[in-house]
Amino acid sequence: MRIHSFILSSLIACSSGLAQTAPCMSGNDATNAASGAIFGIVNNAPGTYAWEVMPTSTLVVESIRIYMGNNYMSQTGEFAKLAIWSDINGVPGVQLAEGTFRLSAGYSWRGCNFNSPVALQPNTPYWIALTEPGWSRVPLQSTGGTNLPMLRYDINTGLWSPMNAPEALKYRLYCGKLDGQGVVPFGAACPNSSGSLGTAFTNSQPTVGNSGFLMEGSGFSPGALVVGVLGVTIGFPSVPFPGAPGCFVSTTGDATISLAAGVGDVRATSPDGHVELPIAIPSNPALVGFYLASQFVALDLSIGTPLPFVSSNALQLTLY
Repeated sequence: MRIHSFILSSLIACSSGLAQTAPCMSGNDATNAASGAIFGIVNNAPGTYAWEVMPTSTLVVESIRIYMGNNYMSQTGEFAKLAIWSDINGVPGVQLAEGTFRLSAGYSWRGCNFNSPVALQPNTPYWIALTEPGWSRVPLQSTGGTNLPMLRYDINTGLWSPMNAPEALKYRLYCGKLDGQGVVPFGAACPNSSGSLGTAFTNSQPTVGNSGFLMEGSGFSPGALVVGVLGVTIGFPSVPFPGAPGCFVSTTGDATISLAAGVGDVRATSPDGHVELPIAIPSNPALVGFYLASQFVALDLSIGTPLPFVSSNALQLTLY
């Protein structure tokens, strides 16, 4: 459901913006020089690729962005998934965390929060894995850069195999949830009955006139009923969710929107555990500085709490 201008026009509070936090680990991201190549496509499944990375210090990563896009989404699918895997004998071993996000046409830095923080140990190999619907722009440096071992997963054999040569993945890992100018993550998410954190993030800019602004969520139980909660009160604290121990309410409920987490792979209309809330921002200069906070709350009948709900972090948005 799209939030119309009459809601946004009622916002009268303001807050300062925030530039995007620097990544705590990255590669080949000093420029936007990209190869221009696209992945191939197979009929029976999306493509999955992995690049080996090795931190030099202990890190706890919570989110990721890579430099990619897809100009054929109407034919292939509109989403991608990023994951962190451990290494076993030179190939991805155990998936440690994942997240799903909507693609865009052309190259841009896009990504997601992970469904669990991941502690990376120094001088230890890990794998960044990308699952894409096919024909996506390859997230590789065009020339130069630092090459990383690259593998492809074969769904028919269940094995990882090397690509022709190492490639210079353009990536950014963050030791916090995704933020940006006018976007501040706030409050904690709580795990669902399977231990996954449903989190809120955006790859859009909350600029006046951005009719395509999109709030996304990932990590929810596939098919779960999700409520998008919107509030306009600056300074509202993150408080315990009554009846849902360990969960928090991080915005006022001035408006709520019924949604559902997706079911399916990255070629589906809405993939597993992913939810999105479009908010059309009118082209009205008077809205500059206006404030909106948003959060997802998901029904989880297996959680075993008096109120069977889990909540995401909130996003505090300041239009600019």
